[in-house]
Amino acid sequence: DQFHELKEANPGTILFFRMGDFYELFHEDAEIGSNVLGLALTSRDKKAERPIPMAGFPWHQLEENLRIMLRSGYKVTVAEQEEELREGAKLLERVVTRIYTPGSLYEESLIGSDSSALLCSLLVDQDTAAVSMIDASTGQAWAVCFHGEEKWASLCDEVMRWNPSELVLTPQDAERDEVLHLLSMLDSVVVSQHSIQTKRAHERLKAMLEVNDLGHIDLGNSPEALKATALAADYLASVHRHDSIAIRDVEIQDNTEGMVLDQTTLRNLEITQTLAGEYEGSLLWAMNKCRTAMGRRCLKSWLLRPLSNAAAIEARHASVGALMRSSKRLDHLRNSLKGMLDLERLATQLKYNRSNARDLLATADAIERLPAIQRLCNETEDGLLTHLVEDLHALTDVAEDIHRTLVEEVPLSLKEGGLIRRGIDSELDNYRNASSEGHGWFSNLETTLRRELNIPSLKVRTNRQIGWFIEVTSTHEDKVPDEWTRKQQMTNGNRYVTDELRQRDDLLLTAESKSKSIEYALFCSLRDRVRQHANLLAQIASRVAAIDVLQCFATTARQRSWTKPALIEGRKMVLNQARHPVLEMQQGFVPNDVAMDEKRHFLLITGPNMGGKSTYLRTVALVSILAQAG
Repeated sequence: DQFHELKEANPGTILFFRMGDFYELFHEDAEIGSNVLGLALTSRDKKAERPIPMAGFPWHQLEENLRIMLRSGYKVTVAEQEEELREGAKLLERVVTRIYTPGSLYEESLIGSDSSALLCSLLVDQDTAAVSMIDASTGQAWAVCFHGEEKWASLCDEVMRWNPSELVLTPQDAERDEVLHLLSMLDSVVVSQHSIQTKRAHERLKAMLEVNDLGHIDLGNSPEALKATALAADYLASVHRHDSIAIRDVEIQDNTEGMVLDQTTLRNLEITQTLAGEYEGSLLWAMNKCRTAMGRRCLKSWLLRPLSNAAAIEARHASVGALMRSSKRLDHLRNSLKGMLDLERLATQLKYNRSNARDLLATADAIERLPAIQRLCNETEDGLLTHLVEDLHALTDVAEDIHRTLVEEVPLSLKEGGLIRRGIDSELDNYRNASSEGHGWFSNLETTLRRELNIPSLKVRTNRQIGWFIEVTSTHEDKVPDEWTRKQQMTNGNRYVTDELRQRDDLLLTAESKSKSIEYALFCSLRDRVRQHANLLAQIASRVAAIDVLQCFATTARQRSWTKPALIEGRKMVLNQARHPVLEMQQGFVPNDVAMDEKRHFLLITGPNMGGKSTYLRTVALVSILAQAG
């Protein structure tokens, strides 16, 4: 039984089993599907002693039902039906095309434009604890390794900071008490187990990054972090049923770099969400002036991991200052970014060969905006901004190729025609002409027969069952020529065909079929050409995201009259008229001064309840985070 074989091969998942135009669920899966998706629960073999529970839904509801199942914490295996019988087989074979898990998604429709579905992997031994994060939708991957007595606390802080959707563990690590404690602190995370040998880990990383060796990412200095990344990547390959994983590079982070924000700090300072779990009222909400989805994700990342390198911090400060100097230029930059679709995820879709025609047009539209962004940033003469826009014009030819090949308004389907412009392929144009002439012949036939036979209600129509036909009502049956063949009887008349009608129908079907086939092949060829630039497209997308965050900072600073912080070496902080970045959005906020140094390194704050003590404390912390974030 195909269902049971696939079910046994993919334990721990709900199996969506394709049967014709429906996806069917059986046994326990049907009962879960009925409960979670609201499907009608029926049964198969109703007369049997133990009928098999069964539920199903039409094929076009797949995406919506996947979204519901994943948000409910389930993994889903999708088994599609092959189009042709295998040799000697009596039933169409079903093959697993993908296993959908909460941390392996790259489709924006399943994730949400501003959200991330992070996959986290852990590897632990006696001396180290390594953690890796992969965002399958953007191709970003980073890893860090912790040592010493505080390794578990640091690892927990790192995992809690990013709040992954799914955690991948080896079977050995899954049994550790420390891991169980970590899981108890995470909200609605899905846990998966996977194993990988060291040799395979190296091969997986080399294939993923398309390199012959791993020297450029310090394999010798961080083997545990790199192996944790390989564990996650190998798991991704297994659930995607695809050997090539769209990962751009792996950033091995130094846990001594960056401001340390532990889980308690993140929660109490309400960096990404309030204590009540709401986005509105958080620092991220208050700062969000980004114009793109990739910029909003980058903003969150910068706030969660502020810099500690003074030169890097001051480079961001200089860029923000340069953008602030000209409100006109800043407005033009914001307008250039407005409406740009998510280049990071479009690049990932390309790498997985899942882009449709609308995705390619969106990619072309985004590429065409880049020269204006490049010009505006170069005008600032700022070092970081000019570095970020280097080669931003490199894909102009790609955009021109897309617009030259595709029509302006493309359908969603790739195999029903209507994608390719005239003049691209002479054979396609010939078939299109034949199709147009064929439709014209049928239209003229209706007019001619009405006149010749004096049947004003006569119709020449087509449907999928019998093709083209001539429809005559019962009132005019006596006028039908003897050589016509009755094809279908109706309550108020009959449908007929003629030899010439059949021939014309066959010619038209051939022309339309060939036309659609050629269009699909031309589209695939275009997609392959664009796909060759997917890595560069992803790199450009990350630069545009950084530019979007810098303009976000500049816009916020202009609107709220914020000033550039001056960084110094030593233990000293002086804040004049400091304001809480979230609460100042409400009227009536009173600014405060703060002065701390070597001699005055401890402040004791007293006052009545609701007097503003915690606001004073949080203001110092949030201003520090913003200063080091850029």
